[in-house]
Order: sequence, then C-alpha cells, then structure tokens
Amino acid sequence: MKKNKKLAIIFFSLFIILVIFIKLGLTKTIDNSFYNLTQIIANDNVTKIFKGITFLASPLCLIGFLIIIILLSKDKGLLLLIKMLINQLLNEILKRIIRRPRPNVNSYITEKGFSCPSGHAMGSLIFYGTIIIFIWHSKINKKLKILITTILSILIILIGLSRIYLGVHYLSDILAGFFLSMGILISFQEYVNQK
Repeated sequence: MKKNKKLAIIFFSLFIILVIFIKLGLTKTIDNSFYNLTQIIANDNVTKIFKGITFLASPLCLIGFLIIIILLSKDKGLLLLIKMLINQLLNEILKRIIRRPRPNVNSYITEKGFSCPSGHAMGSLIFYGTIIIFIWHSKINKKLKILITTILSILIILIGLSRIYLGVHYLSDILAGFFLSMGILISFQEYVNQK
C-alpha cells in the first residue's frame, strides 16, 4: 500500500514537472519533431487506421464498453465508472487551468477545447488499464493474462500516438495525460484488490 502511494506521487510529480516544462515552452522542439516523425508514414490508409484507433478511446465507445462491464460485474463496473468520472472531471479542470491551444497543424479531425492534458490519453489509460488490473486479479490462465495485457498496453500507446498523428495533440499532452491517469490508476489499486 505504501509502495503504491509513493508510486502514485511519482506519477503526479512527473505530471506537474511536465506541465511546468510545457508552460515554459521547453517541449516545443520535441513536440514538433515527434509530430513531423509521425507524418512520414502519413497516407489515406494509415489515417483511416488511426481514426479507428482513436475512436476506441472516444466517450461513446468507452461508455458502451462500460455498460457491458456493469452488466457483467456491477462492483467492477461501478468502480470503473467512478474512476472515469474523476478522470474526466480532472481533465476538464486542468485543461481550463493550463489553457494550451491545440497544435497549429493540418489536422485530420476536428477537436474543440484545449489541448493539455489529452482526454483520450487519460481515458484510454484509466479504462484499459483498469481492465488489465481486473484481468490480473481474475483466475484466467497466466498466458492469456499476458496476451491480453500486451494487446491492451499496445492499444493504449497507439491511441496516444493516433492523437499526435491526427494533429490534435502534442507528444507532451499525451505524456501528461498518461502520467496523471497512471497516478489515479495506482491510487485506486487497493480498492481494485478488494473487488
């Protein structure tokens, strides 16, 4: 439990440090370079793939999955719902505080509001990260646990990458979202263990 608290504090601290760097303009070079790197693979097919991937962290998609989880396990579903609500509330508050504009690039999709932290990065890590934790506390085969964990972990990373490729977030927005949500995820770990 103490280890979890320390780990959560580390991720929250990383988030704060990164936001300070963003506000000081210290992430511009790496943000722009990483975006340019993603555009090397840009074509219509890749764009379609990334639009599909980014949909997997959209509110509509996550709510649909959440309803299924609640029907399968009310306790787990309600715990996940609480985490998602806290996550969303924090995201909205912090975006209004940080007030970072969206990237000034030719984006493939249209998004409103501020850029940091990324809501899709936060939502995907909270949702699919919690599923990973549920999986590891289940009685299914260990090899299957590893397989599902690997697939969902790759999905979380790809969702973050999709937001950069599509031109609606900077790399630092994604990392800020991941750091913050990882802190939240770890903070709730003891409650997951009880379910």
